[in-house]
Amino acid sequence: MKNPMLIDTSIWIEYFKENEKIIKVIEKGLMENNVFIAGPVVAELLQGVKSESEFQKLANCIDAVPFIDNSMKDWKTAGEISFKLRRNGITIPLTDIIISALAINNNLLVYTRDEHFKEVPGVKVEKDL
Repeated sequence: MKNPMLIDTSIWIEYFKENEKIIKVIEKGLMENNVFIAGPVVAELLQGVKSESEFQKLANCIDAVPFIDNSMKDWKTAGEISFKLRRNGITIPLTDIIISALAINNNLLVYTRDEHFKEVPGVKVEKDL
């Protein structure tokens, strides 16, 4: 794997559905310390589980993934991104705006299936590994 990646929710969902291609990419990235998770992704994943036992299993799995935390700089970058996009008539969910800011500020690719990340200037998107 060439560049460190911030894995978006859409890819983690495929991982947990046992998509072999995605499992290989993520596991290789974890071994190389090139895969990261962010707060908005953690919250999105945990909100989607169906039971308390699933919640606990997922929370334990997430704890094994290196975490990128938000700084004030990231929140300001997110505000700037959203401001500029909205001025151009583009609205993206705030969760994905902060993921974009984290990726930009930490020089990470965003591995995602969501098309709207391509709308964010400066975000490097990986859709197909």
